[in-house]
Amino acid sequence: MGDERLRSKLEAALYMSNEPLSLKDMSKMFRADEERIKIVIDDMKGEFELPMHGVYILETEQGYQIRVKPEHANSVRRLTPYKDLGKGLLRVLALVAYKQPITQSEIVKVIGNRTYEYVKVLKEKGLISTTKMGRTRGLVPTKEFANYFGLESPDDVKKFFEGVEKTAETLEHDEEELEEVLEEEQNSAQA
Repeated sequence: MGDERLRSKLEAALYMSNEPLSLKDMSKMFRADEERIKIVIDDMKGEFELPMHGVYILETEQGYQIRVKPEHANSVRRLTPYKDLGKGLLRVLALVAYKQPITQSEIVKVIGNRTYEYVKVLKEKGLISTTKMGRTRGLVPTKEFANYFGLESPDDVKKFFEGVEKTAETLEHDEEELEEVLEEEQNSAQA
């Protein structure tokens, strides 16, 4: 199989897969040497870095996957509302993003024992990283989490939530002021 043909097959596989594909998996799938596959993928990675491409190849511990470049994520987000993440995964991810760092045991208290399965999946997807903390694990969002949601860095999530909290506080304060004004108007109308 020529490199162009292998390349097109690899591109199709990386695009179609919901999970990262390892060199070993692709080697079996296309009956090609892992070294050769790695060379072709590295070549593709270099080409996808050019500004004319809207995707890039993500490399994780689990393998490779084609993803939308972060700078384009907001533009195309509505086309795929993260269907590969179920409600449970999103709940855990939201807790990790909002409370970062948070321990796995804290999430278990909120969600229950399914947390362990959710954490495993999110770690495999590269969206969170874990560190041993005594008898539990500390969880934080990763750079891939930021890429997935079109952010510059995982810290931007905290900034986003801070903005939401400030907006909520402002609205709450404005609502209290409005109630006071309405109450004063009612009192003066009754007098």
